[in-house]
Amino acid sequence: MRTERIAAVLLAAGASSRFGEDDKLMADLRGKPMIAHTLETVASMAFGELIAVARPLPLAPVIHRKLDRRGYTILVNERPQDGISSSIVQAVRHVMPMSKVRGILICLADMPDVPQTHYNRICLAAEDIRSVVASTDGFSSSPPAFIGRKHFDELLALRGDQGARALLSHGVQIETSGSVLRDVDTPEDLLDVRPTTPE
Repeated sequence: MRTERIAAVLLAAGASSRFGEDDKLMADLRGKPMIAHTLETVASMAFGELIAVARPLPLAPVIHRKLDRRGYTILVNERPQDGISSSIVQAVRHVMPMSKVRGILICLADMPDVPQTHYNRICLAAEDIRSVVASTDGFSSSPPAFIGRKHFDELLALRGDQGARALLSHGVQIETSGSVLRDVDTPEDLLDVRPTTPE
């Protein structure tokens, strides 16, 4: 599917509880905040809509500024403690009235080493509004993932921190290395993140 028909949804509202007192998305990674790697890669592609779900402005002023500069519509999740599902629901409600949007690409702000080539492979594998395309390291399904409009009502019913895992497990699986799909939850995880080569 052409990226112009897809809304990219960057989830960046997590409380970083396992990272300690610091905001993990602002942690330095190769000379810039970790979130900058993800938001810049996604913004460099020709998506129909760029949407980010973030924490309130007073809690993440630099992140809001970076997202705004790159053209994201920023949705504020006032209750990130309700889990990743609450951010997905908020994004889906936002895009539902947009008839041109045939589906969403869910991207996680704490996965800084996903290359543009992998996002492209997911979009190309999405055929229509019924499509579900997930990433996999060969063992489990995860974002980045495309979910077609036909499944929006199912997404609106999500609760808690499992996200759309059950839906993704039944979709097309695009395999890549575990290092590409590694997400950062702790300071130790950040030390393990390495530059990746294009797929």
